[in-house]
Amino acid sequence: MGRAAEGDPEKHRWHYLGRQKYLEREAPEEIDRDDESLRKLYGTMPWPEFLKMWEALLSEVIGKYEPDLIWFDSWLDRIPEKQRKAFLAEYFNAATDWGKDVVVTYKQEDLPADVGVVDYEKGRLDDVTDYMWLTDDTISDGSWTTTGSWSHTEELDIKSAKVLLHTLIDIVSKNGNLLLNISPTAAGVIPNKQRDSLLGMGTWLRANGEAIYGTRPFRVYGEGPKRLTSSGHFVEMSGDYTSENIRFTQKGDTVFAIQLGWPGSGKRVQIKNLGRASLAGRMITGVSVVDSPESIQWELEDDALLITAPSVAPNNFAICYRIETTSL
Repeated sequence: MGRAAEGDPEKHRWHYLGRQKYLEREAPEEIDRDDESLRKLYGTMPWPEFLKMWEALLSEVIGKYEPDLIWFDSWLDRIPEKQRKAFLAEYFNAATDWGKDVVVTYKQEDLPADVGVVDYEKGRLDDVTDYMWLTDDTISDGSWTTTGSWSHTEELDIKSAKVLLHTLIDIVSKNGNLLLNISPTAAGVIPNKQRDSLLGMGTWLRANGEAIYGTRPFRVYGEGPKRLTSSGHFVEMSGDYTSENIRFTQKGDTVFAIQLGWPGSGKRVQIKNLGRASLAGRMITGVSVVDSPESIQWELEDDALLITAPSVAPNNFAICYRIETTSL
């Protein structure tokens, strides 16, 4: 929850209200901040009382709504270990009764790695991992800050469907998941620019979702010029992804090579990590384009798989090549 400071030219400035750490506490003189009914508002709630509220709120969410995922921001480590363990036991035991898998996220070293999923705020990793992770990111870039806004304002700069998809594809290729924040109005309306980006993502995923959903990372995440200049929280990019960038996922014996741009009609695409010498006892039996009925030419060499791009681009965002393999 946040609010803009009245009369402040930085219209998007917000105040974090979790434990009231960043709330401006300049209450009017006539308000008694020691009034028990106002403790939550003015940050004077005693710590034991806050912990009871924390436990009660989580129990309410678990008992009433059977959530698939409970996401925590920073400072979960400030909750005593006894209470964290009690919460996890309650949630995981409830999930067993519900008959479904659930997820708890954390940002620092707040939980053991085999208990929750680590989350990187507006970030991601620069290499493939053997553990799953999560990115929470905004649909906006924002002119007021390099990190975008979590809430709605009229001035938001909205990321295009192409940028959002390239982010998603890069994350999935490295064993990550994307939790995307959108910014509806106070009336619950999703503005048209955000709708356009989301619908564009949906169109691509309907046609190419087999290369994303239910996949596992390949032995390498991809190839091409490196665009990330950092790793972890709040990453920065040195440029946009292009057809030079390829990302991999796999499902069973099928490898998906996702080209993050259109190379041009009939252009030769070289994929070095799928050459004969890199296949480790496997052979390629077929190559096709996921979102196109057009048959394409391909050739396997020792140092690369060579693919001739289709004559017509199936979409404007990313081209998915379906590469069938089998054991030698």
